[in-house]
Amino acid sequence: MNEGGQLIGIDEVSRLFEKSIESIRKYKNYGILRVADKVGNKDLFDREDVMRKKQLVKEMQVQRGLSLSQIALELERQDESRSDGPERILIVEDEEATRETWREFFEGSGYQVMEAGDGNVALDTARTEKPDLVLLDLKLPGLDGYQVCQRLKGDPMTSTIPIIMITAFLTGPSDTVRGIEYGADDYLNKPVDLDVLAARVRMILRRVQR
Repeated sequence: MNEGGQLIGIDEVSRLFEKSIESIRKYKNYGILRVADKVGNKDLFDREDVMRKKQLVKEMQVQRGLSLSQIALELERQDESRSDGPERILIVEDEEATRETWREFFEGSGYQVMEAGDGNVALDTARTEKPDLVLLDLKLPGLDGYQVCQRLKGDPMTSTIPIIMITAFLTGPSDTVRGIEYGADDYLNKPVDLDVLAARVRMILRRVQR
């Protein structure tokens, strides 16, 4: 029995994927979509997993031209990497020097690091890579940190990813309240003590893994 997210039937999967039920059955047969539970003869799928796979399958088919068997192998490889590899952090920071410093620090601490220099890239990366945690600067070109946080927490594909908001401007109670309302899990002001930041990262990752 699945004890995680919302379970949906194949009709709903077909609607979300915008594909025929026969196509969804092919995805299931190739192992691209996995049955999370069954009620009688009815297959049930985890909605969050379906939404993640939709984005990945679209990218692999349209942008990379992969066949269904190739997509299945790639997804299996990603799942193995995610389960066996280091915890994965997405750093969202528009200042390249700061981003580089944080990347070197966390890679040196054993994490796998992804980077984004603006809000739109952050959303795309979070949806396709599904990191274990996001370090999110408030001041970004295009979408600001509040908007990115709100969209990540409002998207079933990314809503469970913890977010630490980091900014030089988060100084008043109203800023903190706004961040909480949008779903941020923690806050730090710049300049950031990297040892303190690492401790916050460990604390949150332990909490979400319980």
